[in-house]
Amino acid sequence: MRWYDESIPVEGEPVQVWQLTSAPVISHDIYCEEVYASSDGGRIAFVRSYYPSDRPSEVWVCDLSSMRVARMGEVASEFLATNPLIDAVYYMRPDERGHRLMRLDLKTLEQEEVFAFVDCPPPRVGTVPPDERYFVGGPLRVRGNVYALYKVDLERGTWEVFHEHEDIFNPHVQFDPGGSGDLLVQLNRGGILDEEGNIVRLIGEEGATLYVVDMDGKDVKPLPVGRPYTEKVTGHECWIGESGRVLLTTADGGVYSVAPGDEEARLLARMEGFSHISASADGRYFVVDNMRTGRLYVGSISTGKVAFLCESRASCGRPQYTHPHPYITPDNRYVVFNSDRTGICQVYAAALPVGTVEDLLESLGREQGCSPPG
Repeated sequence: MRWYDESIPVEGEPVQVWQLTSAPVISHDIYCEEVYASSDGGRIAFVRSYYPSDRPSEVWVCDLSSMRVARMGEVASEFLATNPLIDAVYYMRPDERGHRLMRLDLKTLEQEEVFAFVDCPPPRVGTVPPDERYFVGGPLRVRGNVYALYKVDLERGTWEVFHEHEDIFNPHVQFDPGGSGDLLVQLNRGGILDEEGNIVRLIGEEGATLYVVDMDGKDVKPLPVGRPYTEKVTGHECWIGESGRVLLTTADGGVYSVAPGDEEARLLARMEGFSHISASADGRYFVVDNMRTGRLYVGSISTGKVAFLCESRASCGRPQYTHPHPYITPDNRYVVFNSDRTGICQVYAAALPVGTVEDLLESLGREQGCSPPG
């Protein structure tokens, strides 16, 4: 393995920001609101592409103590599957035999093949539970607008379809870090795909909503978010640590917390433009980007206080890698995000001040223009 020095300090921000990657290729911290980091926050994973399309692509790691990067291998799809409380990320590696699901330990950097997609279709998205027993992937088109998720038993090497539902062609599926076995699923009500899988319409008039389903695929628990309960959900959501609750944003810039069985979601904060959101591994904080300004904000899940962190200077354009997609490392030391401020997307890390996020919120106060709950 060879380590490369690519990091560059970024000047002019209220907190220390590092540009972690600088090679003249597209580097990004992967789509979806999961935390692609070791449990101690020491290393993160990212994807590197040599063309705007997703092939050929590679998975790389960055060691945040040295700010150096290293190549881990080729990937067949840009998704990585993980869970906020584990050290591993899972990815698909192509070879002459087909697609292989690989487990990469971010602490030891050891890799192993855990499943071969021989008779099982390669997934477009995936997730793993905190015990790493299963891999859930999909979606598979069953008929019309009905899609399925399947689960791979990583101990037995078997797979089976376990859940079907209308309009889950963009499921953002995520295992509960709390170990319940429940899965968070995004439902793009009224969306349409053509026969080749191209999106004709992302959502219908109702917009997207969310539900939770168990590993048997039968116990579906809708969440009271999206119309008629709130404005349309943006499609950016995640579990809040081990709390069993879900964090999400809505089209009017609302940040909500909700759990199965709630009659209504709890409004934490609101600012026009809030979009991609991620919770800290301990469930205490969140980070969110503003897609109108490119700014990043951190907030407290218990109080709803929100403070400006730094400018991402991302263009927030059409390609997903121009969106910041921020997340907090599990040690609450850095916010990792994307930016194409140089003209090419690179991965950045904003250092949270020594102390706690509460200290930052106390020192900066509530950002002007961010509405408090209630």
